[in-house]
Amino acid sequence: MLRQAIRNLRSDKPIPPRFCDVIITNDEVKLEVKTDKNKFETISWEDMKYQVNEAIKRASNQ
Repeated sequence: MLRQAIRNLRSDKPIPPRFCDVIITNDEVKLEVKTDKNKFETISWEDMKYQVNEAIKRASNQ
């Protein structure tokens, strides 16, 4: 398993703020966001890509 922080690389801060973590286990990729002190929300990379691609399609049709 690999856990890697995803940071805002366009930030002006000396240490870019963490946006979420990517977690890779075998062929499974998930994104995890901290929502509270000990609470996390996780979404699969495939679900994220699907939703972003659908939004891009809708935006291009406007």
